Amino acid sequence: MPKDWFVNPQVLGEFYEKFKDRSPDEIRQFSFEQGLRLGQKIAEEINIKTDSIENIAALLSAVLKHEPTAKIVQVDRDKVLLRNSGFCPLMVAATSLDLPWLWFCEVLGWPFFHGLASAVNPKIDLRMTSRRSKGDPHCDHLFAKGEGRLILP
Repeated sequence: MPKDWFVNPQVLGEFYEKFKDRSPDEIRQFSFEQGLRLGQKIAEEINIKTDSIENIAALLSAVLKHEPTAKIVQVDRDKVLLRNSGFCPLMVAATSLDLPWLWFCEVLGWPFFHGLASAVNPKIDLRMTSRRSKGDPHCDHLFAKGEGRLILP
């Protein structure tokens, strides 16, 4: 895959055509592993040493530092809430190329973010509590201490 595969609408469209008939679990695993690798690299770069919720927030902030509309809006004892109300490459690819937005979220976006956070703590769960693909004004990614599951809506 090209280095910019996750943010390039044309590449995402080609990805969809090539993999749309594959098992969603296979694609989720691929995306999770991409997020995990990037998360491990960033965690090393910013010197993350523990699996704390604060370090998950720090890693997500570092990954999204150039996305001003993606913000950590809550950090509690056992959870982090990431909210994105602006640019989303999956949304752009889906809406501009008339592709299934929810498919992109379920098999690429959410597993990728779960992989990022799992680089800090493999026992972190991710649940989407708000989704633009269903008409919400923003996407809320709730990362919470748990069993290491991606909880699909």
